[in-house]
Amino acid sequence: MVISIIFISTITIPIIIAARKNENRRPPRKISYVIVGLLLLHWVFFLTSGYALLPTNIADAIFLPVWLVLCGAGAITAIYEFKDNKVFAIPVAGLTTISLLFSFFIYGLSKM
Repeated sequence: MVISIIFISTITIPIIIAARKNENRRPPRKISYVIVGLLLLHWVFFLTSGYALLPTNIADAIFLPVWLVLCGAGAITAIYEFKDNKVFAIPVAGLTTISLLFSFFIYGLSKM
């Protein structure tokens, strides 16, 4: 539990700082905040074993597709925000990359 709090705060704090320091440029779009929030919510749900509460068939059916869709949306958001807000886009891209690699890792483990 402590590791998950450290991980989430490590990802979340730079995004908040990046959004606050953005005085001269346009702020990040609202959809960017939504995508980052959904990625973090998915991580929290995974780390707190939220999928264990669901039946196995349903959890298996929604876990990986939701994760991959969020990673794709995060990648598009990072690319789109990179033009205007590089400081905001870099943590989003990092979170998306970590999530994508972790989803491939989990998919590989589940097929063993």
